Amino acid sequence: MTKTSRKPMNGVIAVTGATGFIGSHLLSRLDAEQIPTRALIRQKRNRTPDVPSSTEIVSGSLQDHEAMVRLLTGAHTCVHLAGATTAVNVSGYHAANVIGTYNVAACAAAAGVEHFVYVSSQAARAPSLSNYAASKAMGEDALDAFKAKMKITIIRPPAVIGAGDPMLQPLLDLIRKGWLPAPRDPKGVTRSVAIISADDLVSHVFDALRSDSAEPQCLEPCSVASTNWTEIASAASNVLGRKVRLVRIPSTLMKAAAICADAISKLTRRSFSLSQGKVRELLTVDWTYDHPVRDAMTLQEVFEACLNEDQNKDPIKPGKKIDR
Repeated sequence: MTKTSRKPMNGVIAVTGATGFIGSHLLSRLDAEQIPTRALIRQKRNRTPDVPSSTEIVSGSLQDHEAMVRLLTGAHTCVHLAGATTAVNVSGYHAANVIGTYNVAACAAAAGVEHFVYVSSQAARAPSLSNYAASKAMGEDALDAFKAKMKITIIRPPAVIGAGDPMLQPLLDLIRKGWLPAPRDPKGVTRSVAIISADDLVSHVFDALRSDSAEPQCLEPCSVASTNWTEIASAASNVLGRKVRLVRIPSTLMKAAAICADAISKLTRRSFSLSQGKVRELLTVDWTYDHPVRDAMTLQEVFEACLNEDQNKDPIKPGKKIDR
């Protein structure tokens, strides 16, 4: 991987999506390195935000202009993590991932933010696959309007694996019981994917924040550039010390289940992780990347961080992979 020069991080870093899976990892790392942070958080009744005590909290949402101004005024950098990974329909994705991203960038540019980091998704490479993928690609395109006003960095992580992800937890629970459900590969074809650990993604965000490059960038980081479900099951088996068996699910069954899930979603106005778009993403043959990040975790190390109960209690270990 090409080395980039690095500089110290100066000034306040504003973060959206700070209480999400990746956001919590990022805030913990920023706190460990004593970097001042300000986080936009939607306050919930009778619930105290789980953020480091050093983080300045701004209550509000992406639709709250006054909150956005408070978040971004005086900030040197904005890391935009907030967005929708599930939605009832296309307008839900568009509102969060396109209009929301544009609004944050517009407020950041008006506030004099120098560097805007948008954590997008690998799915943006294939916008025709799903409403989610299309919205992430359009969110990236929306940033073109601000390239003359501030430095824009787009980061497209593949599947992010790490402790503390509520969407991943049901799968991890099945793996601990010795089962790994996975799509059945087409005859003569092995589906390949790239993955990244939450720790490696946060380290890559730090590298982007410290980069001296003034040019807009679209970065595609990964821990493991190419793997498959068989290798994932093997890595999990090594971590657990017991056999993890692949349960191959026919594509027709996955598609049928997704049709049912979408129908229920429309009736109940509730979004689900399973959808027709998500199944199309899962059934895509090639989700690989070219190069891992510097000092990347191995596949087994990625799953050790997820499946080890002690690590689950403390997903970020200050001191681990800090000096990057």
